[in-house]
Amino acid sequence: MGKLNQHRTRIRKSYKYSKGALEKGMICEMSYHRRAVKGESKLELKKYIVIVLNPSFNGFMHAMSLDEVSSSQLNNLATTWGLKSIGKGQAVSLHGVLTGLRIPKLVMNESSGRFYSSQFSKLKGSVLDSYRTFNIKNVGGQLSVIDYEWDKQVFDQQFSELIAEKAQQAKIKSKELAVVKQSIKTAEGKRKIDANFNKNLDKKQAAKTKKATAATKEKPTNL
Repeated sequence: MGKLNQHRTRIRKSYKYSKGALEKGMICEMSYHRRAVKGESKLELKKYIVIVLNPSFNGFMHAMSLDEVSSSQLNNLATTWGLKSIGKGQAVSLHGVLTGLRIPKLVMNESSGRFYSSQFSKLKGSVLDSYRTFNIKNVGGQLSVIDYEWDKQVFDQQFSELIAEKAQQAKIKSKELAVVKQSIKTAEGKRKIDANFNKNLDKKQAAKTKKATAATKEKPTNL
């Protein structure tokens, strides 16, 4: 299984995507019908976890097979290339597990051809050897885009501004909640004071009425 098991332990959550909704830089899991033996027509089904380099070009998806890339090598790529939140699909409306942020993808701002020549082609060893092309017709109907658990140091570095913004929002929300709670507490305290005052007033009025009634009973009747 190569290095896939390293990556499977880092899958926080998966989101179903169609082929047409994929973006460059996404990490996705898919089923692919490939030739069992080179040169023969018989196909076999194989599972892949890939980084999308180009989701569709002349009927083929260009990608990196993570079977050839370790988790530490992938985190190094994230440090070099950068991470950003995905832009469309199911995961945009949902939050990444634990992070509270939309799930990340690797940054590939240049065109696919330019990115390949300026970035990917300069890689070495198994990372460079991970390059694959997949006939889109042979890719399974739906793919799963992965919310990948990046190393905390890498994630925090890449999303430092967004994390700080969310922390500030949480702080403001906490203060607003404290004000609301204090207002409720103050209102509840005032209600209790008013209730006690009215209760004492009622007692005094009842005592006064009782005393007046008693005095009337004791007054002698004129004959």
